[in-house]
Amino acid sequence: MENKLKLKEEQINYLSSFPEQGMGYQIVDITLKNGIVLYNRIVFNSSYLKLNATEKIELDDIIQIDIIQNDWVV
Repeated sequence: MENKLKLKEEQINYLSSFPEQGMGYQIVDITLKNGIVLYNRIVFNSSYLKLNATEKIELDDIIQIDIIQNDWVV
């Protein structure tokens, strides 16, 4: 079973204001309150953060989510 974390409503609303980078997902950097940054993480449907199999992150650990913008033009 996948390890994932449902984001808070305000985080979901924030991510929903950006376009998807693929079919149903966005790529984000997550800053935790302990200073660790989780780079290039996948969020599905602006709602579920995909975690590594052994990661244990609580919602309150997240202090910032930054959407990764595509630098290329189609």
